[in-house]
Amino acid sequence: MKLVSSEGLKSLASHACGASSGRRFSVRRTRRSRNAARDFNSSIAFALALAFSLLGCAHAQKPAPPANAYVWWEGENPTKTNFSARHSFQPANETEAAVLSGGKWLGAEGKRGEALFAEYEIVVPSAGEWSLYARKFWKHGPFRWRFDKDNWQEVGKDPALLDDAPIRQFVGANWIGAGNVSLSSGKHTLRIELTESDGAAAFDCFCLTQGAFVARGKLKPGEKYGRTEPGWFAFEPDADTFAPTPLDLRYLNEKNAGDGGFIQSKGGRFVQGKTGKPVKFWAVNAGPDVSQMPASSAAYLARSLAKKGVNLVRLHGALWKDASWREIDPAKLDGLQRFVSALKKEGIYAELSIYFPLWLNLPENDSIAGYGPGKTPFSLLFFSPEFQSVYRGWWKAILTSPNPHGLPLGKDPAVAVAELCNEDSYLFWTFADNNIPEPQRVILEKQLGAWLAKKYGSLGSAMTAWNAPDPRDKPAEGRVAFRGIWDLANRKDVRSQDTAAFLTESQKNFFDGASRYLKKDLGFGACVVGSNWITGDGRVLGPLDKFSNAGLDAMDRHGYFGGRHEGPRAGYSLSTGDLYEDRSALLFTSDDFSLPLFDTKWAGLPSMVSEVNWPTPNRFRAEFPLLAASYGALQGTDAVHFFALGGADWNAMHGKFDVQVPTVFGQFPAAALIFRQGLVKTGPPAVALDLKRADLFALKGMPLAAPQNLDELRAADVPKDGSARTVKSLSTLDPLAFLVGPVTVAISEGGGPAKVADLPRQIDRTKKTARSLTGELAWNWGAGRAVISAPSVNAVSGFLSQAGKIALPAMTVESGLEYGAVTLISLDGKPLATSGKMLLQVMSEDRNWGWKTAPADKGLTRIESLGGPPLLVRNLTGAVTLARPDAKALKITALDGNGYPVAKVGTGPKIALRPETLYYLIEK
Repeated sequence: MKLVSSEGLKSLASHACGASSGRRFSVRRTRRSRNAARDFNSSIAFALALAFSLLGCAHAQKPAPPANAYVWWEGENPTKTNFSARHSFQPANETEAAVLSGGKWLGAEGKRGEALFAEYEIVVPSAGEWSLYARKFWKHGPFRWRFDKDNWQEVGKDPALLDDAPIRQFVGANWIGAGNVSLSSGKHTLRIELTESDGAAAFDCFCLTQGAFVARGKLKPGEKYGRTEPGWFAFEPDADTFAPTPLDLRYLNEKNAGDGGFIQSKGGRFVQGKTGKPVKFWAVNAGPDVSQMPASSAAYLARSLAKKGVNLVRLHGALWKDASWREIDPAKLDGLQRFVSALKKEGIYAELSIYFPLWLNLPENDSIAGYGPGKTPFSLLFFSPEFQSVYRGWWKAILTSPNPHGLPLGKDPAVAVAELCNEDSYLFWTFADNNIPEPQRVILEKQLGAWLAKKYGSLGSAMTAWNAPDPRDKPAEGRVAFRGIWDLANRKDVRSQDTAAFLTESQKNFFDGASRYLKKDLGFGACVVGSNWITGDGRVLGPLDKFSNAGLDAMDRHGYFGGRHEGPRAGYSLSTGDLYEDRSALLFTSDDFSLPLFDTKWAGLPSMVSEVNWPTPNRFRAEFPLLAASYGALQGTDAVHFFALGGADWNAMHGKFDVQVPTVFGQFPAAALIFRQGLVKTGPPAVALDLKRADLFALKGMPLAAPQNLDELRAADVPKDGSARTVKSLSTLDPLAFLVGPVTVAISEGGGPAKVADLPRQIDRTKKTARSLTGELAWNWGAGRAVISAPSVNAVSGFLSQAGKIALPAMTVESGLEYGAVTLISLDGKPLATSGKMLLQVMSEDRNWGWKTAPADKGLTRIESLGGPPLLVRNLTGAVTLARPDAKALKITALDGNGYPVAKVGTGPKIALRPETLYYLIEK
């Protein structure tokens, strides 16, 4: 049964250190170091979409308010066609049929002797410009189309997918934008023709529309699934009209991104180049399918993101030609330029992430020899002159090419950041002999040999000084073999020290040189960051990796948090039969207290986390946005990027790394205000280290252990006011220091003493609590709750019902919810005690309709059914009592999922939570 092309099957092949796939823009497996096998702090991105089966028969769909004018017709009902009536990916049962509009689709597979076509007769209600959308089998089946005798328009092999609705593994339906056409009113004939004579193709339905088209599976514009389960409600907001609402945070952004000048790195912060105004970025990630979407969908998404408080999008994907990797694809570049323009108009900046080794499959017969199927070019960028030349050519084309949608990207101040490399490092496990083919290893080993000869006077002198021969060394050829990453971090002899120094300096030289090329040669006016990956040993090699990035404009990193998830595709998707555990970060169930939101500020540079998520399956996600916002603000984090967008609107069901869901996007209004407006203050340093450069290159590392008792920090000379003290050296960095205030690390020639706040005053390991130096944040890992008590925002997230009444300065929360989040925030810039306009934001848990699980061994849960759309939210229960003298006079209005009024609730002080209401507007 041929359901996937040979090219698609090759793209699904996994390799030792990752996987790539044709279903999405990148795939990353969890990679764990030998010394940190428990960490989930690795970056993984989805490539295959969620495979699921709908339960039961199709339900009647609930009509919603009228949408834009549209015409809809079924793909399986052509007036003329030479498609066969049979193909192997027709729905096999009612469950699969329920995914499709009409329960069937027109399809083909395998080789055919003639071009397959289908014709449809439709009636257009009014003359004008119309957009054509097709719901088809993923990217299979490129085709051309035209109405009547107009010119042909073509949909190629890589259209942007606007949504995803899997039918079974590797078979699913996706909306794509086909193009625009001018039509008169009345009857017209659409003809589609496949442009390939082999492979799979299928068409479910088509839609002509005027205005924005929001892809929602088989639902027609304005329709809803209208199904739910006891104790849960369906989250199906209408397509947004962007009418005025207090929840619209568009005003936080500039009229056009870049109006204040290029984003610069100054004084450890991002600032606008013209105004000097500091900027915090509340950001999201977007892959090629998002950045290549049709103009109307891109405009809708940009407006939606701005409304939710987003002011930066990381555009993450390869732009080279599929058949010629050395050249940038003009069509992909045009899509990128068009999307940057759409974002700019909503005051949203762009960040360019154009290279990740897992995206690139070098052909076997290429002049960069030794690669081919299953060989990923890890580390190649750091040492290959030929590859670096191609790489510079990519950037030249991207930044300097004429832009029909605006300025060349390198001259456009709406482009805030250029990222040199995603998730690659000389100091990670992927730097290994088996990942570097012999022809490339020769180049690299000669570079090490030349570096040693320069340091020691000759290669022979280096070998003598090392006294650590390796049978792979070939000094007569000027080649010196590399030790493995584990050896560098653990053996620490002269050979290891020299090898680590060479790798660090080489990586730094590449980063510094690439930055100079972008800024000086190409005239790029904004910020450049290096890479964002972890190392094989965070304590010993981590500081060296940061040192290699220190000459750039910011420090970047990635972080993911979740419990165990086991299954054949668990690294990038959800599947029936997978085993997993629900895990809340608030409980610190891991003994190392390591979380991706713990942010070290390195080398006096702005700090950003360009990928972060609490991946599914995990029901404890409501804590995620509030922790990112509040502790990011406390620690002075400058940019937080949620991974990743999946389309132009809310997700209809869960994927592995979604953010457009109630528990995440649904909490953006309050979270974005907290982070961007500084409603939670940045604290004084909890720990400030000044590491001696020579010690790092001697592989002495930095203090990163996590003992259970650090009372030795409470010395006799700790000031009674709790201010910081200076210690000659710090043997151990308390990992809970990040809950107290910023942790900063400088790397200098001579090093210096550490400055440490009175951490035991703020951290009580007996009670399992930690309080910030600002007094605004408290974390109770025994009870699994975090609290914000700031003048303009009060919030609690985590396990609620067991606490009874939770009293905060501005409100008291009582809830029967086992787990959730409640936030009260000022909307007018005044403290909650006097604010005339506030938002009460409430969240519980979300899951797919029909999601079913069962207990499994070792505390894990087994997925019995993935279910299907729509997303359900656990009914909200409890009450919030406002604590201010005029509370009885405050008017309460319930808002819908888009922030529009739906009901007058009454007045304060007590607000009984409505089961289906996420937002309440509170006005004086």
